[in-house]
Amino acid sequence: MSPLPRMSRVALRWAMPRLRHLPSRPSEPLFVIGSGRSGNTLVRRVLMASGQIYIPPETYVLGDIIEGWPQSALLPWRERVWLFCAHFEKHPHFDTFDLPNLNAFAAEAEAMEDRRLRPLIDALFHFLTRAAGSEAPRWGDKTPWNAFHLPAIGQTFPRAQYLWLIRDGRDVARSYAKAGLLRDFAAGAQRWITNNQACEAFGRWTPNLRPLRYEALVQDPEREMAGVFDWAGLEFDPAMLEAPVGPMGDVEREAHHANVTAPISDTSVGRWRDDVSEEDLAAAPEDFAAMLARFGYD
Repeated sequence: MSPLPRMSRVALRWAMPRLRHLPSRPSEPLFVIGSGRSGNTLVRRVLMASGQIYIPPETYVLGDIIEGWPQSALLPWRERVWLFCAHFEKHPHFDTFDLPNLNAFAAEAEAMEDRRLRPLIDALFHFLTRAAGSEAPRWGDKTPWNAFHLPAIGQTFPRAQYLWLIRDGRDVARSYAKAGLLRDFAAGAQRWITNNQACEAFGRWTPNLRPLRYEALVQDPEREMAGVFDWAGLEFDPAMLEAPVGPMGDVEREAHHANVTAPISDTSVGRWRDDVSEEDLAAAPEDFAAMLARFGYD
């Protein structure tokens, strides 16, 4: 599927005001959004420890699929299903799902009576839930890249809940560079800016977005996660903060997730002060300092 045409992007943004009148429902999906390196996977782990919701490894392509779906409208349903599956299977990180392919899901989806995109996505996530050995009735998604597709995702899931992770951009940019996920501090700072700008813009339209500060999370995880669970309509037990959840797919494979299963700690807060140089800060985008200040990071 090709990138969303400009007129379609404009149409999506014009449709955003309707979201203000669509409050969340407890059975709807929960999307963990915000810049990467902000505690997103940690939150995923704690949510999954409840057994009430299953969140698979990052899907990466969900937003692209939603935006490109109208372009396949003239194809037979079977071809649309296989094209849908191919987007997931052909992504370089598909191996994190611990599945050889999505053939079994495609066979199920071909027989669906409701042949719309939303039920197809629901069916895929419930399939992934079962494939992981979970009986959770609700699903979620934790893909930082979704921030760049929030108008499309929001229109498809207008009553979903959106948990926005916010962290000091200097720690985020440092972490991106240290993990080798982006080329340098400046690139990490730019990713933090654009991702959070997208989340901030989305929050102007939906009543179903809740911000969560990384620093507050790691300094008082019981209080912060209790608040998240209450907002999400889930039952919370402090034991979930340390409970094992079994294989998470990407966590076991990718070195930058090494700390996700460790006890929650605030030792990474402000670590940028140790090894981010004045030159790094000077090389960051011009609006980096202003956005840090607006988010309350001195």
